[in-house]
Amino acid sequence: MQGLKRNIEYVYSGVENDLIDQIRSGTLKPHECILSENEISRKYNISRRSSRKALDNLVKKGLLYRMAGKGTFVADVKNTPGSLNLCQYTFAFIVPDIDDIFISEICKGLQEAANASRCNLIIQSSNGDIEKENINIEYALQQHVNGVIIFPNWGKANIDVIYRLKEEKIPFVLIDRYFKDFDTDYVVVDNRRGAFEMTSYLIRLGHRKIGHLYGTEGSANDERLEGYRDALAAAGIVYRTDYVKKIDMEMRLNGEDRFEPDRQGGYENMRKLLALEEPTTAVFAGNDYQAIGAMQAIKDAGLKVPDDVSVAGFDDLKFSPLLETPLTTVRQPKKEIGLKAFNILLDKVRNDDCKETAKVVLDTEIVIRKSCSEKK
Repeated sequence: MQGLKRNIEYVYSGVENDLIDQIRSGTLKPHECILSENEISRKYNISRRSSRKALDNLVKKGLLYRMAGKGTFVADVKNTPGSLNLCQYTFAFIVPDIDDIFISEICKGLQEAANASRCNLIIQSSNGDIEKENINIEYALQQHVNGVIIFPNWGKANIDVIYRLKEEKIPFVLIDRYFKDFDTDYVVVDNRRGAFEMTSYLIRLGHRKIGHLYGTEGSANDERLEGYRDALAAAGIVYRTDYVKKIDMEMRLNGEDRFEPDRQGGYENMRKLLALEEPTTAVFAGNDYQAIGAMQAIKDAGLKVPDDVSVAGFDDLKFSPLLETPLTTVRQPKKEIGLKAFNILLDKVRNDDCKETAKVVLDTEIVIRKSCSEKK
């Protein structure tokens, strides 16, 4: 068996060395699709097992990369006889809070794509600090990374430094949020449609007094508010401004939950809805964190979910089905957001002449659990 193992190694090593020579000499050019395993087997008169081993080794060394359904390609690396560069590109992933469950699930998609493409992913978290986030973007500029993926904090507090990326011609992709007056590549979900479908579901349950916990300012929450209003209008229900509660600056500054004080804001704003002369019988929260805060406020008021008030969220985070009353919510394809953003950025880096802006909008779906019931 030992002799057989050495013989197999010798066979694929010869193919491996020949391919390395072709890459170094420029015969095989960056991003060129190479021969398939079967074609290599025939050309070098070896088994498919040996050809696969040779390709696997070159992928591990960073000289080749695979794309599912498309084949094996030459990596864009500079090689010298004594060294191998194991990384094609370095990308920065800038986020408000990497501990946030929603962001961490997006990060999984990004990391998976980066590993498959032999790229280095630098993750920079600002812990909700806008100034720190701007510093992180500045750092990406100084380090001359190949590209940047940004999950922007609330509002437009970092739009100036993001614009510098564009001026420096560093490719970047925004995720979850974007700026309506700033043309950029982005990956988001159909927030308006998701909110419309969830609000329509509450209406079908017989609810007419439906509140909305907006959250903090931004494109995603703006679109969820629009979807909520669309659903009310479609059902002939008058939109009431007192049924919509936003997280104000004081809540934002005092919040300790994460980069947006959603649970605290959801709790306090739900109390305001319950204190109205005509309290809501259902509430659509702009995210699952706010929904949790709302559920706690309802419980503290001596009421029950969903018997007295139905509660729905947006995101479908890992804990949502595990709550005392499992949460009905809108599911976002979190991992896919990361994968799509990475692929857009990789394409931009590889194709300098690509001027078209990528605006990707992914579908959502409603997940019905036990936190909503028919209006009694």
